[in-house]
Amino acid sequence: MLLYLTSNQKSNLIDPAVRNMTLPAKKLVGRFSLKSFVTKDMRNYANAKFFVVDAACIEESGNDFTLALQSFQMMFSARIIVILSGYEDVNGEVQRLLSIGVVNLVTGETMEDALDELTEALSEDGMQRYVVKAPVYEQPATQREKAPEPDEIIPYRWNARNIRIAVAGSQRRSGVTVTAFNLASWLAARGAEVAYIEVNQNRHLQLLLNIYEAAPDGEHYTIDGIDCYLTNEPDKAYQFIIYDCGVMQTPTSIFRDADHRLLCGSVLPYEIPVFHKALSECGSLEVRPVAICVPQEIQEYCTELFGEDVQIAAASHDLFAKRVNGQIYRPLVEKYIAGEKRL
Repeated sequence: MLLYLTSNQKSNLIDPAVRNMTLPAKKLVGRFSLKSFVTKDMRNYANAKFFVVDAACIEESGNDFTLALQSFQMMFSARIIVILSGYEDVNGEVQRLLSIGVVNLVTGETMEDALDELTEALSEDGMQRYVVKAPVYEQPATQREKAPEPDEIIPYRWNARNIRIAVAGSQRRSGVTVTAFNLASWLAARGAEVAYIEVNQNRHLQLLLNIYEAAPDGEHYTIDGIDCYLTNEPDKAYQFIIYDCGVMQTPTSIFRDADHRLLCGSVLPYEIPVFHKALSECGSLEVRPVAICVPQEIQEYCTELFGEDVQIAAASHDLFAKRVNGQIYRPLVEKYIAGEKRL
């Protein structure tokens, strides 16, 4: 499905491309706060494959527009296509969008040019003119498919109190914040009382609090059933406390003192030395390496290099995913499960 937020002037722009692709489309015409739409309405269209935004119909502009799209990237996996035709500051907006990895940008001034660019953005590979080429290691689709999890999420009785789990990364964009939130969501969905604490300089949590307009409750803010803290210490007891440690140069006291430690990284051939160095910095600490989205053809090599303890994690595009990478999270907390909690 294609979801299109548009002004009246460009409401028909996508029609020829949609007809040619026989692609179902949902068109919303009007004036929108993108920040509000992403946090409050987008979940109704979470199955959309393409998210097309006419910048002219969005209330936010400049950095606020970019921040709203960043929040979308953190929560949804649809391909973002931004229509900038007729936009006042096209060059500035292009640079801002490219800086966050949005590369499907329609800037054509004539209807014909804009339609050609839109068709390219909707193609299988998307728009390539702004893409910086990098080595790609793609595993066969048949190898990527995993057995679906059961429809029912079973809540557990937990025998745990303030169990500290630290999540760190070997480098930037290694999946630390998504892994920390996914772990917290996986636990909360199964009946655990969970806190998320940001102990790095990224300030991703502050962005999320602003996007969700979360109100404080004591020292914490609650988002999707998870109590989130900007301070290092929670103001009440939990069964699990997840620390987002960001990129780790050397182990911090929070990482060292945690009951369990996850170190996220990429093991593409040119990134392996960075991951290996980060693991070496941990010394004798017991750490579970989590390799994010490892191509099938190098998974065996990854295991040989980092040992049988390395966990192969699927990529996640939803901070609050409750079913992703359970094969990693459940063994981590298995000993704290006291039994099923049937309602």
